Amino acid sequence: MKRSVKGTIAAALLLSSLSMGSSAMASSPEAVVKQKNPESHVTGDQVKVSDTSAKSFLELLKPMIAKRPIEDVPIKNDNTDSKSFDIPEGYGWVKVYVYNSGSYEIKVSVTDPSGKQRMFFRVQPNGGQNFMISSEAWGTGLHTVGLSSDDKMNGTLAVKIAQNQNEL
Repeated sequence: MKRSVKGTIAAALLLSSLSMGSSAMASSPEAVVKQKNPESHVTGDQVKVSDTSAKSFLELLKPMIAKRPIEDVPIKNDNTDSKSFDIPEGYGWVKVYVYNSGSYEIKVSVTDPSGKQRMFFRVQPNGGQNFMISSEAWGTGLHTVGLSSDDKMNGTLAVKIAQNQNEL
């Protein structure tokens, strides 16, 4: 009998504490994402979820899985190339990785949908590899990775996007 009462009391206390904690945390979705510019889905290093009214607070806490819109795509033969990738709503951080197995340096630039250059770096030849992570979360839309070299390129390109910088 004592075990049954103790177990019931313990379960009631646990459920009570879980209920109080979740109701205190769920009081305002704005506590999760502070919005500076209502037209932008990006604020600092956080990405605004467009319609939080239909989502529970626990769904907002669920980590997003990083996506790889370009995964180990071969770079070869030409001295210029470009590949495009889309950043959907809810994502904004970008990592671009290039492996250069060719004999000439590869210059890498990334432009946003308006044509503004968002990233630039170089990759040394003969097995060189380099990557860059965006310094801030970018907006949505079709972005383009431009690759150029003094002669024919050879290597691979990968792009990873995520909700938070630490997911890259």
